[in-house]
Amino acid sequence: MCDDPDVADDDIAGAVPCIRCSRDALLNLAGRCADCIGDMRLRNVEEHAAWRAELAELVRSGELAGA
Repeated sequence: MCDDPDVADDDIAGAVPCIRCSRDALLNLAGRCADCIGDMRLRNVEEHAAWRAELAELVRSGELAGA
């Protein structure tokens, strides 16, 4: 349940398509689903490093922040 009375419970979580594999996922960080993040780490280190840099910039800019 959400503590915000202006947010319906249905609106709290929704699947978002991954920009890498296009599958819908509830867990999505900087556009990538958890499966793709793991795959990048194991199979494509350069792509993973670029994603981490993008993620760090989103955090620095305040666009992505923890609740």
